[in-house]
This record gives sequence, structure tokens and C-alpha cells, in this order.
Amino acid sequence: MAKPDLKRIIQPAQHLELLFGAQEEEHRVDMRDTVIYDVHPDMKGFVVAQTEPPVLKSMTGNPIESTFLWLSAPGEDPKRYAFDTRIQELITHYTLSLGQTVQAFRLAYPKDLYERNIRFSYRVKPVKQYPITLWVEGHEQPLPIIEISEGGVCVSCPQLRRFSALKPGDKLFITLDFNNQSQMKAQLQVVRRFRRPQFPRMEFIGARFLGLSMNEQTLLAAEIRKSQRVILRKMAGLESIRAASAKPLNRRELSS
Repeated sequence: MAKPDLKRIIQPAQHLELLFGAQEEEHRVDMRDTVIYDVHPDMKGFVVAQTEPPVLKSMTGNPIESTFLWLSAPGEDPKRYAFDTRIQELITHYTLSLGQTVQAFRLAYPKDLYERNIRFSYRVKPVKQYPITLWVEGHEQPLPIIEISEGGVCVSCPQLRRFSALKPGDKLFITLDFNNQSQMKAQLQVVRRFRRPQFPRMEFIGARFLGLSMNEQTLLAAEIRKSQRVILRKMAGLESIRAASAKPLNRRELSS
């Protein structure tokens, strides 16, 4: 697989994930989505959108790592690349268009790219004792969740044109229901699609969460920990564990 051209990556509208203080040994990363607004080669920097939570003025000068997924050719799995950069300045009133100003900050132009392999968060398989259900907007039946984490989700998909047409980079809106107790709407971006030899008639899609607020991140982490506790109790021999139902309830059944 060919390495991406740095000049083609550092361009307006390119989405990036910024890593602040990665703690990979604990499987935790402070990762914030952003998008490039403008590139200023003469100033050896480029301007990106303010993140959630926001970058503070006191962070000026701090080194950070920026990553992105890159697909070299159709049909291939995307690879994650990264580059080192530094926060140059906070821009409180950046002119995005005529009459529209937004918060932004400037990052130093990188020197090189490198491959990045990181486990962003702990993955769990939903269990029947604490089911997690996922619906795709506009599709009546939920999709079975294979694994879910604070960073994304893997689901199995029916053989329908809507899902077979999805490719890496495509986005879709979903609703997550946690044990009929709370719900969360989110946007997913497809990272890869694949098959497993033991399930020849099934196709799987791995996707990451986009633009979660701090409250949404907190809710998702708390709900995943509930499933994790069930799994840990099983490993300790404290209770039996059952996999989540292969045929989850539809919306009407859930509300009845």
C-alpha cells in the first residue's frame, strides 16, 4: 500500500482526529474531531475548527498528534496514519465565510507521516443481562451489535442494497438504546466492511462515532462499563452470562 502524500492530506475540508495525552496502556485516549479550514504554507501552519471539549489558550505550544484514516484504493481496508504537530495559536474570531466567524486554532505544518496503530478504547460484546440495541435511521429493524466501544461499533448487516452500498468514509445516523433505560442519537462513519469465513452469508461493518459531545461520551462510557461489569463477574465465576439475543426487538415491540 502506497503512503499518502502529505500535501494532499493537509487540505481544506480534510477531517482529522487530534490525540491529546494518549494513555494507550490504559486503553484511553483523549481524541477530538476537527476539520481543516485553511492552509498557510508561508506561515508554516494550517487552521482547524475548534474541538469539543475546546482547546484552551493555555494549551498554546503544546505538542499533539493528529491522525486520519486513508484508503489507498477501492476495496482495500483503510489504514491509520498520523503526524506530529503543535498548537501555534487560538483564533477566537476566524472568518469562515462572509458574515460568519467561528472559533479555530492554528497547528504547525508537519514534516512527515507515519503509520499509527492504536486501540482507542475497550471493546465489549453486548450481553442479554444488559442489552444494547442499535437502529439505523430509516430502517425498521435493529442491527445486531458484534462489539461496541467508546470509539465505535461493529455490526452485522442484512443483505439489502442500502447496506451493501456502504463503503469506507460513508456516514449514517443511528439510535442506541441501553437496556430500555436511556437512548442516544449519534452519527457513524464506516471504517471498513468485511466477512468472516465461519459466517459466509453475513457481512460486517466497522464504524466510528463522529462528533460526540462530552455528555454523550460520558453516557456511552458509563453504559459500556455496565456490560463490562457483567462480563467481569462471569470471568470471576460470580454469575452466568448469556449473549445478547440474535433477534433484537423492533421499535414497536420495545415501546409496548
